[in-house]
Amino acid sequence: MSLYAELRRRKVFKVGAAYLVVAWLLIQVVATLAPQLQLPDWVPRLVTLLLMVGFPVALLLAWMLDVTPDGVRAESSAVGNGRMYVIAGALVAAALGWYFLVPAKESEGPGTIAGTPAPVQADGTTPQAATGASPAPAPASIAVLPFANLGGKAEDEYFSDGMTEELLNVLARNTALQVAARTSVFQFKDQGGDVREIGRTLGVGHIVEGSVRRDGEQVRITAQLIRVSDGFHVWSESWDREIKGVFALQDEIAQRLAEQLGATLAGTGAPGFEVREAVDPLAYDDFLKARALYRERRNILQALQLFRAAVARDPKFASAWANLALACEVAAYHTTAMQQRVAGDRIACMREAAARAAELAPTAAITLHAQANLARAESQLLDADRLYRESIARDATYPDVREDLTELLTDVGHLREAEREGRELVQLEPTSALFWFRLAMIGMLRDDAALLDEVLARVASIDPRYFFGLTTAFRRALCHGRRDEARIAVEGAFAASPDAVASLLALNRWAQGDADSDDALSRQFLRSTFLADGLSLIAKRGEAELYFEVLFDPRDRDKRFDSFRHLVCPVAAPMLRDARAHQFLREAGFEAYWREKGWPPQCRPLGEGDFECSPAPFEPRPAAAAVAAIMPTWSNRP
Repeated sequence: MSLYAELRRRKVFKVGAAYLVVAWLLIQVVATLAPQLQLPDWVPRLVTLLLMVGFPVALLLAWMLDVTPDGVRAESSAVGNGRMYVIAGALVAAALGWYFLVPAKESEGPGTIAGTPAPVQADGTTPQAATGASPAPAPASIAVLPFANLGGKAEDEYFSDGMTEELLNVLARNTALQVAARTSVFQFKDQGGDVREIGRTLGVGHIVEGSVRRDGEQVRITAQLIRVSDGFHVWSESWDREIKGVFALQDEIAQRLAEQLGATLAGTGAPGFEVREAVDPLAYDDFLKARALYRERRNILQALQLFRAAVARDPKFASAWANLALACEVAAYHTTAMQQRVAGDRIACMREAAARAAELAPTAAITLHAQANLARAESQLLDADRLYRESIARDATYPDVREDLTELLTDVGHLREAEREGRELVQLEPTSALFWFRLAMIGMLRDDAALLDEVLARVASIDPRYFFGLTTAFRRALCHGRRDEARIAVEGAFAASPDAVASLLALNRWAQGDADSDDALSRQFLRSTFLADGLSLIAKRGEAELYFEVLFDPRDRDKRFDSFRHLVCPVAAPMLRDARAHQFLREAGFEAYWREKGWPPQCRPLGEGDFECSPAPFEPRPAAAAVAAIMPTWSNRP
């Protein structure tokens, strides 16, 4: 009798088929229940291994035993015993090989959103872009979707959003976790949808959903952790607390989430982790309202009032002091001249608030950021550079400080390093138009069409009406002195957003010498209102006296750090050759920065006590030739 016939006679095929059906059902049940029972990740895999090993055992038992009316009896045969043992052994070996040699598949981990640049390496390459492959998934990657406001009041959205943002900040301090950035998750606010698709879009393995219900000084928070790969709930919990203990509650939620992901926070020993004291409920309320306004760069005067109210109620509220310093700095760019007079001295505000934050939380990333912005405003560019980098070292996931470092590096002419930092920035926060615009600034200075095309496509997909996105083509043409191109570009921007671009359109006509432009009004506007492109417009007009009057305006002394990039625009070549530009760059801290950090292509030292700059990048020359070619208008020697 053949082996096949013997297998059929002993019902081995029937037993094997029945075993496979039952085993498959058991595997599905375990995979479904394990997350909800909070079983370890290795349990479903181990059950699968046991069932795989059990399969050849079941086949051998069916071969060796026979069920008869008189009971189970052993049946011997001279045909096929050896071959059956070999087959069973091979199946057991295959099962063990799968378990020990094939790694477990992780949940989908963080990757770049489509169209987002891969991390730039030290050599400037992006290996992911070259291969087209997604980065390897991380086992502990997470996104916290905006918590739902269940309080019944739409005006309480700031509170639920603030809780989400604060929880993100705590989670981001854990270096064992990869946390999706705030801007990325807030694009899904009130959107609904399948969390599995959201998780894949954000490139994370887990999603946190939750809700906030506030009743006076009491708050109820629920949170649940969902696995992206299958959409199953891994964990959920609820808390009822007083608002004054909200910081401890945020830390507890972050701790519980980290434990579920196997990345337990190390308490006060974790890098960047600060112990936060209980906060006054009304101060916390003012703080969250102010943060919402500051984030949107909307009604900065009110944001300043609310931050000041928060620190008045709770003088030990370190984060409120640091945020007040940051809001004082951005007030220079998001308020009118009259509002700035109401707000008061920006540097004095930054100085006091940053100092108080440093007393209370000296090593917090946001404190270091506030101190760096103050140093930059006071023309201490070396200190600003150092503090920005210290802040990033404390919290590499904090994007705002990396944005300011990118801006500083651009402003001092270190464009290669600025682009590296800018790439890291948009990798961290790919849905912020402002952060992408930092790369556009580099493209404008280089006159780099490829970089600008890449960046502006991203900006348009985020916000088609974003002001800086609309005006980038104009600013590029203006910087490089292309008159007709600038006119066409600003007229196109005006057609897209008349209210926002009207001033630029009128001033460009004045700069080009249009007879219909109001000369007196244009000059008064440029003297009284900070305009990012004001210097280039004045340079285009050839008005050296007005140029340096605006450049040295004491009311804008905290904005001097961004002036070099205007001076090196080709349209400003006559201004850069002026001895007053040399004086300005020395007073504004550029020379001190360059002597320690390296010179931009347009500038170079002249011994220990002087330097020179040229509109065009200097070509390397022998020392003797360099001395012979010194520009006399920039020498401080007698």
